[in-house]
Amino acid sequence: MSTTTRTGPSQRTWWIVGTIGVLVMSGIAVWFGIAATSGKVHWVNTGFDVISDEQVDIRFDLRRDPDRAVLCDLHALDGHHARVGTGQVTVPPAAESPSRHIEPLRTVARAVTGYVDTCSYVDGE
Repeated sequence: MSTTTRTGPSQRTWWIVGTIGVLVMSGIAVWFGIAATSGKVHWVNTGFDVISDEQVDIRFDLRRDPDRAVLCDLHALDGHHARVGTGQVTVPPAAESPSRHIEPLRTVARAVTGYVDTCSYVDGE
């Protein structure tokens, strides 16, 4: 004689409720992720070139609304992680997005790295 365990109605109900809960929470997470990234400026540091003891060229890509100007903060660090250069650059509207940029940054000592720290739309949105 074999005994078969059947899932009762109450156990099946909890599986359905759990599955619906997971789907709803996944949908909310996706919605928050999309809402957090829409209308923002995104940048990727793609490299730098140390030109001299007084200059580093910083390369970066921007993904943004191509009809709006963007303000980016640039930084250069020395071998001890001390900031040896800082500046801002306004990137004008572009024909397309993403766009690649190379911006020079003056330094007070030889830099070992240069990078974009933040970017935002000029009008503050």
